[in-house]
Amino acid sequence: MKRVLFDIFLILGLFLLPWWVGFILAFIGIFLFKNFYEFIFFGILIYIIYGFDGYRLLFQEFWIAVILVLIFFILSRIKRSLIF
Repeated sequence: MKRVLFDIFLILGLFLLPWWVGFILAFIGIFLFKNFYEFIFFGILIYIIYGFDGYRLLFQEFWIAVILVLIFFILSRIKRSLIF
């Protein structure tokens, strides 16, 4: 139930808060919940709504998704090494 409420708050924050506040909340979600895959979905949504409209290779949706997956796994590994 906590996770569902956090997800609802995260989605509402996507539209009501600045993008960086929502992204910080998503980072917190990785440390609060096990396998918080919503981080990747939320990151892609942030890019779709607030993203750069350029034609550079790095700023395509595929590369953003790859970077978000890498960040997710790195933070998950850091989470396992920390003591809560």
